[in-house]
Amino acid sequence: MNIIGEKNNHQKFSRNDLIVLDKNVTEFSAERLQNCSIFEALKILRYKRKYGTDFYHLYWRDIFNNSPKYLQKITLHDRWKNCVLIENIIADYLIRKEINFADDWIYVGCHNWSGYRIIVGCGPAIVLSRFIPKNIAQELECTKLYLKRLHINSFKIFSTIDEFEDAKLLNIDKILNFAEKNSNIKPIFQKKCNFLCYFAWIIIFIMTTVVIHNSYKIYNQDYSPKNLNNKIKTEDFSVYMSSKNYDSLMNLLIELNDTPNWNKISEFCKKNDIKIQALKLNSDVAKIKAELSLKKIKELTNIKIDYVTNSSYEKLGSDQIVEAVLWLKLN
Repeated sequence: MNIIGEKNNHQKFSRNDLIVLDKNVTEFSAERLQNCSIFEALKILRYKRKYGTDFYHLYWRDIFNNSPKYLQKITLHDRWKNCVLIENIIADYLIRKEINFADDWIYVGCHNWSGYRIIVGCGPAIVLSRFIPKNIAQELECTKLYLKRLHINSFKIFSTIDEFEDAKLLNIDKILNFAEKNSNIKPIFQKKCNFLCYFAWIIIFIMTTVVIHNSYKIYNQDYSPKNLNNKIKTEDFSVYMSSKNYDSLMNLLIELNDTPNWNKISEFCKKNDIKIQALKLNSDVAKIKAELSLKKIKELTNIKIDYVTNSSYEKLGSDQIVEAVLWLKLN
């Protein structure tokens, strides 16, 4: 890593392709886009790049309107555009280690190759970057006052100098080591906004969201009996399937499939006009629960029937309806 500083150049670590610019030759500004979709933000970026003379870059996290989006403006001569800006390294480090995407922050640093400096950012975007004299405490207070004019009133403070009680202490060597090991750290001027790539990712995101939403609705759907597609019908019986009865219904169908004499049960019920209320199966017997008249029970022969009745009905010859269990032998 080669560092081009304000006072002198410096070599750090071993990554030769990484040239870091830490000179007073760059001007920054950033605009937070409020209530703006990613489509609108991309239109603004395209307009700025088409009619502006400076470099513009869009930072965004997702496509929703209320998510933070930052339009970064950088003024820098072409001779330095093959360098990684120290400001971007610090912002990337803070995003990965210390802050959230929507947080405002101030960095106060002392770099051996450049001197004292203050960097202000909104998430990954840089609002301003200043080299300052040695009276850093006074300069920090002036910077805070200036930020109020930009409506930045709440921010986190970081410093490589152990002089501020409300600042979290950072180590510049750790920040540079982070950049050294991160292959994604590249000059921001090489990060061209590929609109087709953006829209491709947006389309993929929307399609994925639709698929997940539809899958969730299908999973939670209670199938309506009015929908004939959910009706299981054979010559002998018909049932409606729903998410609530699916498991029990499948178990019943498996049992019926394993019962070789299911046709015998069906034929018996058809022949005697019996409507099954409940059915219990084993390998030898089918226990059929149904409501039958006493007259119908007396007509059924060669079959065991359990039922309870009032004896007076039988004496009077009344045709009482009773709940009966019919034992039908399957073998």
